[in-house]
Amino acid sequence: MSELVAVMAGAVCVVFAAIIALSAVHTARRNRREHQALQQWADQHGWTLTRQPDVDWGRQLPGGNNHGVSHCFSAVLSGRPVTVAAYSVTDASDGTTTNNTHQHVVTVAALRRALPPAAVEPRGPVSRLTRALFGAGETATGHTDFDRAFRIRAAAGTPAAWVSPELVAAHLAGRVPASWSVRGNELLCHRPGHLQPHYVPGHAAVILSLADLLDGRIGS
Repeated sequence: MSELVAVMAGAVCVVFAAIIALSAVHTARRNRREHQALQQWADQHGWTLTRQPDVDWGRQLPGGNNHGVSHCFSAVLSGRPVTVAAYSVTDASDGTTTNNTHQHVVTVAALRRALPPAAVEPRGPVSRLTRALFGAGETATGHTDFDRAFRIRAAAGTPAAWVSPELVAAHLAGRVPASWSVRGNELLCHRPGHLQPHYVPGHAAVILSLADLLDGRIGS
């Protein structure tokens, strides 16, 4: 009986090993097809595809995953270098062993000149309440509707140097990304979602509008 059990156990191990091997082959083939599709799109539309780019955007993105950018598309549009990338971060969903992977689309554009480090983000319910009770704080711009809807994270006194009426109007009208940050001459935006190649030009167009507004204020 013990010999039969040993044989059956060995057979089960072989089956599991075969399943794992087949799964690995299937995953490799799927990844290869996906990469070929991405490369084909990039070649046809004038973008450069880079897998696992060497970037340090993680510190500015949700979850802070410095190795979370799987691939990106880059091009020079209207004389400005632009990159659109796929970013992901995995975290425990509720303290259990179940993991959730969150996908984000990251867009990066080069500004003509450097700006002080700053970030803009929509206010949540708690932030709105805090502002209503205690005021907008040291990063208030003086634009009531903007300060009510958005928060600027920057050194005291910094926002007045680059928050223009045109930028405020674009934010309130939803014509520019709600969340973005700048570090030197690098402008970075992110939004939840999967990166689909055919949406890359649209993502680029949105960040270009924001970059033009920031550069216009610098040069005024």
